[in-house]
Amino acid sequence: MAVKVYHDSDADLSIIQNKRVTFVGFGNQGSAQAQNLRDSGVKNIIIGNRDDEYKPKAEAAKFNVKSISEAVKDAEVIFLLIPDEVQHEVWKEQIKDNAPQDAVLVVASGYAYAFDLLELPASMSVVMAAPRMIGPGVRDRFVAKEPYPCFVSVEKDPNSNALPIVLSIARAIGATLGGAVESSCREEAGIDLFAEQALWPAINACFREAFNTLKAAGFSDEAILHDMYLSKEPAEVFERAATVGFFRQLKFHSPTSQFGQLRGTKNNDGTALRAKFEKVLHEDILSGEFAKFWSGAFTSGSSDLEQLWKESEDEPISQAEKRIGLHD
Repeated sequence: MAVKVYHDSDADLSIIQNKRVTFVGFGNQGSAQAQNLRDSGVKNIIIGNRDDEYKPKAEAAKFNVKSISEAVKDAEVIFLLIPDEVQHEVWKEQIKDNAPQDAVLVVASGYAYAFDLLELPASMSVVMAAPRMIGPGVRDRFVAKEPYPCFVSVEKDPNSNALPIVLSIARAIGATLGGAVESSCREEAGIDLFAEQALWPAINACFREAFNTLKAAGFSDEAILHDMYLSKEPAEVFERAATVGFFRQLKFHSPTSQFGQLRGTKNNDGTALRAKFEKVLHEDILSGEFAKFWSGAFTSGSSDLEQLWKESEDEPISQAEKRIGLHD
């Protein structure tokens, strides 16, 4: 199914240039997007930030910085660019009762809206401009006038003007230079969480068990780790995959490698893996169970993240990295 892709010619930059804009958060995305908007001619920008390490960075960048509750009071457009897991609490405690009821809320992650974590006024519009790029990359590519991928969507449009606004925003942050892809908060959050909770855990487990298997066969830590990833060959593989295609990048490998990879992939029908993937996607993510647990963990002040980090450091592959001096 084809989706709409928006380019510079689809967006009227003057719309966002004439709005009063507040950024809640000046972290990686907040700092990049705020600077891009300013360079695109948006003059009325306020940064709402708590007293943490990002506040002096916003001040050093010569932005007007206020508390979050003060920053949103007169805003026409509010960028909510703080971590997913704390958005609902910050919204409830500092934004909901202070922001204008008819403001436009802009998210760069679909998480909080997709899983209904924000109490929104009926008259508030909600749009998404979600760069598929880390914050420094969003800034660097804007400055260099280089394109980067981005998802855009209109989620809530009570005033029937949300699409021109989000396209204007997308152009102002540099996202329409190469084409901003029509999406939704549900799609963005679902795919993002799936990659984090299904795809990458499967890849991580493959590397972990590959190390354990090769180590048990008597191979050295140095040889195993350099062959698997310290050589940075996987980075080269993904770079080629991004430019020529996932399977076509195999043409840059030896015939022995091509045959081994293609035959091995064909012989693994993926039935068990797909069943696991479907369970994670539907039962954990799209059901809202993960969002309920993750956001609830931060609300109550308890999280398993620190324990998971400790356990990861005890893995044989992590210990091998330490033995060869990879860790501090």
